[in-house]
Amino acid sequence: MTQLSVLTGDFIGSTGLAPDMLSRGYDALQLAVQDITPHGVLTRVRGDGWQIAHTQPRLGLRLALRIRAGLRAIDPDLDTRIALATGAGDIPDNHDLNTASGAAFIASGRALDAMTDAAIYHSNGGAVAALTRLADHLSRGWTQAQSAAIAPMLCPDPPTHTQIAHSLGKSRQAVDQALRGGGFDALGEALAFLEASP
Repeated sequence: MTQLSVLTGDFIGSTGLAPDMLSRGYDALQLAVQDITPHGVLTRVRGDGWQIAHTQPRLGLRLALRIRAGLRAIDPDLDTRIALATGAGDIPDNHDLNTASGAAFIASGRALDAMTDAAIYHSNGGAVAALTRLADHLSRGWTQAQSAAIAPMLCPDPPTHTQIAHSLGKSRQAVDQALRGGGFDALGEALAFLEASP
C-alpha cells in the first residue's frame, strides 16, 4: 500500500443550496485538486459528500485550505467539512474511491463522522492536528475577497500579487490588503514549516 493523504467531506447546509451552487462547489473541489496535487483523485460520495486521495501527504492541509478558499471565493456561505488522515491506502485503478481500501480511508471517514465543532480536522494528532485546528479557526473568518486572493497563493507555485490582481480585476493594493487581512503571511510560513518537517 502507498502512503496517502485522504480528505473526506460534505457540504455544509447542502439542503439549502441551489443545485447549480452545489455543482459549482464540486467544480471548485476539482480545481483545488488540480492546483495542489494534479494526480489526486476526487470522487463524489452520496448526495453532498466527496472524497479526495493523493500521494503527497505533506500537502493535505494546504489542499484543505485551498478547498475552503475556492468555495468561499464563489460564495461566502459555501463551505464544507473536511476530515484529513494520512496513512496507508490504495487508489483503485478506476479512480472510484468508493471502492478504495486502506487505513487512511477508514480514518478519514471515521473522523468526519465524529466531527463536532471543527470544520477542518486532522485525525493523525500531534503538531499537524494542532496546526490544522488553528488554520481552521483562521480560515473561518475569510471574506469572499480574502478567499479569492488567498486561493491562488496556496498553489505550490503561486502567481505574483500583480497577476492575482489582474485576474480578479482588482488593484494590487486591494490584493495585498486581502492577503494581510486573511493572515496569509503567517499561514503560508506555517504551511512551509509543516511541509518541510520530516
